[in-house]
Amino acid sequence: MIDRPEHADQPRHSPAQDSRAEQVLSQALRAMVGGDNPSDKPSDKPGATAGVTGDAGTGPGSRRRLTTGQLLLLAAIVGLLVGIAVGLLSLLL
Repeated sequence: MIDRPEHADQPRHSPAQDSRAEQVLSQALRAMVGGDNPSDKPSDKPGATAGVTGDAGTGPGSRRRLTTGQLLLLAAIVGLLVGIAVGLLSLLL
């Protein structure tokens, strides 16, 4: 890490830097899952992060629609499973 004179008065791991790093990480995680809603604000408790509790996207009205490609892939997988089941059933009978 390169020491810069403008940051010489701050310790290397100050609480302000940790808090900012936590906010940036929280925003990046929300953006990765598509939940970059500006109303998601971190709580006032120190060390708490918003959107990382495991229940993100499970509330009412937070359903995501499947794209056409995803629907086609799902249909192909279901078709293959049905075909395998019919094939195995015909071999057993």
